[in-house]
Amino acid sequence: MNALNHIAEEYILLAHRLEKHHQGLVDAHYGRASELKLLVDAEPVRPLNALHADAEQLLNALNGDTSERAVYLHKQLLALKTIIEKKQGYPISYRDEARLCYGITSLEYESESEFREILSEIDDWLYVETCKGGTLPERFAHWHAQFELKGDELMQFIHVTMELAQAKTETIFSLPESTVEVSLVREKPWAGYHWYRGNYHSLYELNTDVPTTIWGALHTTTHEAFCGHHTEAVVKEHELVRKQGFNEFSINLLGTPCSTISEGLAEAASYIIFGEIPDIIEWLNDHYALHHRSISEEDARVIELVEELGRKPIINAALLMYEERENDDTIFAYLRQYLPSEDELIRRTISRLRDQDFRAYMLTYPVGKSMIMDELYFSPNPFQTYYNILKSVDYRFNAVEN
Repeated sequence: MNALNHIAEEYILLAHRLEKHHQGLVDAHYGRASELKLLVDAEPVRPLNALHADAEQLLNALNGDTSERAVYLHKQLLALKTIIEKKQGYPISYRDEARLCYGITSLEYESESEFREILSEIDDWLYVETCKGGTLPERFAHWHAQFELKGDELMQFIHVTMELAQAKTETIFSLPESTVEVSLVREKPWAGYHWYRGNYHSLYELNTDVPTTIWGALHTTTHEAFCGHHTEAVVKEHELVRKQGFNEFSINLLGTPCSTISEGLAEAASYIIFGEIPDIIEWLNDHYALHHRSISEEDARVIELVEELGRKPIINAALLMYEERENDDTIFAYLRQYLPSEDELIRRTISRLRDQDFRAYMLTYPVGKSMIMDELYFSPNPFQTYYNILKSVDYRFNAVEN
């Protein structure tokens, strides 16, 4: 076994051992990672100080190796070391956690004036569109409800959308045959989730407690399945694990640098499959028989504005929470001011930001998406660039395409 293969196995063992202290770290495992998990399951819990020493030893073993594989392992191990230090009570700032655990090196407040401009236009459009008084959130909820899908109608929409997305994915990427099982669930902290089972098979769960519009269901389906999380997992198993024997990719860890890239790829998946928001709206209107909801020009503009706003206010909320030490009531008021969303969804966001084990995870969506979309917009071949990132050991952003 060469040195990097040995370090990869020790990295997997470290992750499984740390999972006993940090539940939710190991998101998926198969193949060699599953074999090693059986060994760890039979062990007594390894103390945090011993895990910290293991992480430092592995990091030292990588010193001087600048290969892509070594750089990836170094980033991931540094994140694990930081997680261990947090568990040991080391004081780690929010920005340092974002940098060390998620690879987010630049974290600044987003422009509130931009938020206000977007919300002002949404407010104007919804006043005309709904012909109702009340607050912007109330009018937004009323407008939003007419496009929501539930029950059998939602499941049918997901299956048709996923079939189309899979067909498009298979025309632009060279992939092995794969399958995605779909399940509707309730009482989860997330809107959708992807569970990779290995051997090119996934489970995609959609939380029906969260109001799901036709464009929201489309986005979540591409995010979790084709060509987002499922596609990334299939490509990595096929290209990196099976072809090259890089077993470190047979395990997926939440709250590490790979999460930022993974969520960015998933957020960009609808762009790869359908194109920009006007293209998505055109597809939805062309498939009216599938959902029986017509999107007017005014509706389309509101959807575009909401997409432009995105999750940017959450970045500011996180910084207010952890740098300004604002309480939850203040954070709720801030997000209520800048997100035209239901109160329950805002409370869910605050709850995720308060989760001390994964308090910076929410950053991966807006920051990861920005990183990936910048690459795609400036690429002469966005499809090839997306695929390069999917199958990369450690993609170097803004690299020159060959």
